[in-house]
Amino acid sequence: MTNCWEEILLQHLSANWKKKYSEPLMYALFWRAANATSLFNFKKAMEAIDDAKPTAKEWLADIGDQSRWTKYAFDPNVCCDENKTSFFESFNATLGVDRCKLVLTLLEGIRRVTMVRMAIRKEKSENWIDTDFCPNIVKIVKFLILDSRTCKAFNSGVGFYEIKDGKSTLSMSLNDRTCICNTWQLNGIPCKHAVRAILHSSQDPIRFCSDWYSCKMYKQAYPSTIRFIPDLENWPEMQFPLIKPPVMKRAIGRPAKNRKRDTD
Repeated sequence: MTNCWEEILLQHLSANWKKKYSEPLMYALFWRAANATSLFNFKKAMEAIDDAKPTAKEWLADIGDQSRWTKYAFDPNVCCDENKTSFFESFNATLGVDRCKLVLTLLEGIRRVTMVRMAIRKEKSENWIDTDFCPNIVKIVKFLILDSRTCKAFNSGVGFYEIKDGKSTLSMSLNDRTCICNTWQLNGIPCKHAVRAILHSSQDPIRFCSDWYSCKMYKQAYPSTIRFIPDLENWPEMQFPLIKPPVMKRAIGRPAKNRKRDTD
């Protein structure tokens, strides 16, 4: 996707949208435009928004580049179509009670959580075969195989297919690993249309997934572990200047520990 510092979180953006356009129809159209994986579906969603509230398009235009909030414009090289939240939100939730503790205690909590997670994932993937794909990806492909039963594939050349999905007719290419719905290009996993064509050609759909999802790539994300650190009392003595904390005036009331969540 885009750089995480520039990424717009749809979770927060949708809350602002709902405050200005509270109608259920407008809320549904917003997510329809945000989750559109192709330019055709995005234009249809924007036309529906324009018919309902002409000023809403101006609100969306002020957000910035479309690659920051709608799926169809995401960078396909990243193989990620997540637009609801980012790792910052997950990171804050993982910290738990350490979020309200002193800085050193907070950093120790972050180090310990990261140490345990990296060790578990490294140990879990040691027996995986590099040429295979991660178990979660295998589960997704199995679900897509079942979901593709509603589609029909018609061969139009070597590696080219016409897919009939209900009332829709889509074109896709196994040679270029592309589908007109653009889902395959976005997340690197064959869509249900591509899966139906792959099965029609008597091939394994899992082999058409992006190399980013291979066990080899997963292992490269966890090549080593973080070393354990003993208690503060066992640290070696070192001479550092004493830095006192700034003088702070405590506010009235008990300090808040939990996040302040929106009403929705």
